[in-house]
Amino acid sequence: MSLFKNWKLILAASTVALFTACAGSSGGGSSSDEDYSDDSGTPSAQRSAPKEKIDENKLKKTEDEAVAITEENHKLRKEIFEAKNKLGISTAPASEE
Repeated sequence: MSLFKNWKLILAASTVALFTACAGSSGGGSSSDEDYSDDSGTPSAQRSAPKEKIDENKLKKTEDEAVAITEENHKLRKEIFEAKNKLGISTAPASEE
């Protein structure tokens, strides 16, 4: 088989190799002394993003918005169901064949 005929296979294999090589990278090119726990070069614990402080009022507001959206979704689904019944359209889920 010639390489020209298998260009898709070669392209796919090289893409997998590239992604595999990049998967372990930390994304940064520079390192500072505080990134390492000792002289052996092993990285210290992963840095995590600072946690957002959640205000109780903000949490309650978000919860209320989610409940309102859920109720609206339920009403819309009910209206669609009723409209399909009036038009004589089947409401049974389509069977996968």
